[in-house]
Amino acid sequence: MIYDLTAIINTSTVVYPGDPAYRSNDVCSLKSGDAFNLSEEHFGNHTGTHIDFPAHVISGGKTSDNFGLASLIGDGIIIEVPNEQPSITAPFIKNLSILKNDIVFFKTSNSAISKHQPYTEKYVYLEKDAAIALLEKGVKIVGVDYISIDHAKADDLPVHHTLLSRDVLIVEGLELANAPIGRCKIYIIPLNIQAKDGLPARVFCKK
Repeated sequence: MIYDLTAIINTSTVVYPGDPAYRSNDVCSLKSGDAFNLSEEHFGNHTGTHIDFPAHVISGGKTSDNFGLASLIGDGIIIEVPNEQPSITAPFIKNLSILKNDIVFFKTSNSAISKHQPYTEKYVYLEKDAAIALLEKGVKIVGVDYISIDHAKADDLPVHHTLLSRDVLIVEGLELANAPIGRCKIYIIPLNIQAKDGLPARVFCKK
């Protein structure tokens, strides 16, 4: 069975404070007598469910050009984090059965937060020590179910730096409320735009 893990993008989609909100402008319209519909879409490259490449925070880091589809598809695991945990910690990571080169997605209490309500700072995030523990396990991609993997007040983005400096990619804004827990095949399909530090992506898994 295939599970779509992608948030819907519309005018109410939550964005990180200061990021451009999604909007759509009609260029041509059947209603206006044109021969076809055509719209101009405006959104930031980290809108909705998206993938961060190293260049997002690393000067001279790798971009979308450096990661083909084969590197964004693979075996993975969706892990449920207990609702009472305010963050994902290193001890929690160390007790998990994560395999080398896994794509790891964390389903937390964030999955109960709508991606179409105003931004909140009260979300579950990954601790820096937990990111280091994931590196020790040899993961290749880490995903979370809100729009940042770092603490809301962590302006220096320590988790982003820890993972992306080692070319471990980050997926943010996942919709995991109905995702299957456990091992599965994961597919991350970003827009094919050259030399970007991040891109919206269609993300799904097959159980």
